[in-house]
Amino acid sequence: MNIGKQIYVLRKKMNITQETLAAEMGVTVGAVSKWETGSTLPDITMLCALADFFHVTTDELLDRVGKETFMICDDAEFLRSCMKDMLEKEGYRCTGSAENSTELWAAMSKSIPQVLFLDIHFPDENGLDILKQVKEKYPAVKVIMVTADNSEASIQTAIQYKASGYVTKPFDSEHIHLALKKLQEEAAQA
Repeated sequence: MNIGKQIYVLRKKMNITQETLAAEMGVTVGAVSKWETGSTLPDITMLCALADFFHVTTDELLDRVGKETFMICDDAEFLRSCMKDMLEKEGYRCTGSAENSTELWAAMSKSIPQVLFLDIHFPDENGLDILKQVKEKYPAVKVIMVTADNSEASIQTAIQYKASGYVTKPFDSEHIHLALKKLQEEAAQA
C-alpha cells in the first residue's frame, strides 16, 4: 500500500499542482509533498477528505483495488452495455458510461477513470477531438479507441493525440483484454 503514490497519481489525473491540492485540503504544500514521498501519512480524517476530493473510495486511495477503473464513451448503448458487463465480470470497475462528450465530461467531473474506451464517430462530434481534449485535461488517463474506423489517417491521428490503444469493431472480447494487458505491462515497467 503506497498512499503517497496514489495521491500523486490522482493529483496528476486531475492535472492539479501540489499547491492547489494543499489549498483545497487546508494544509501546507510541504504536507502534500511529504504525503507523496511517503515521509508522513495523512491522518484518517484527511484520508477521507482526500478520497472525497478525488472522487474515489478510501479503498482506491489506499490502493486496495486490484483492477483498473474504466469508463466507456460510445453512442451505441448496446456496445456500452456489453463492454461494461464483460469487463465487470473480469473484476474491473465501471465509473461511468456516456453516449457523447457532454455526458463524458459530466461523468469525468465525478470520477476520473484509469482507462477510457472511446469511439471515434459520433453523430455530432469527432472522437479524435474528444481524445485530444481528454489527454490535455487528464494526461494520466489511458484512452483506448474502440471504433469501426481502421483508416490509416485515424490511427495516425489517435497515435498523435496519445491514445494508448486502438481496437477495431467488430471486436472479440479478447481484443479488449489484450489492450488492457498491454496497459498493465507498460504500467509495471514504468
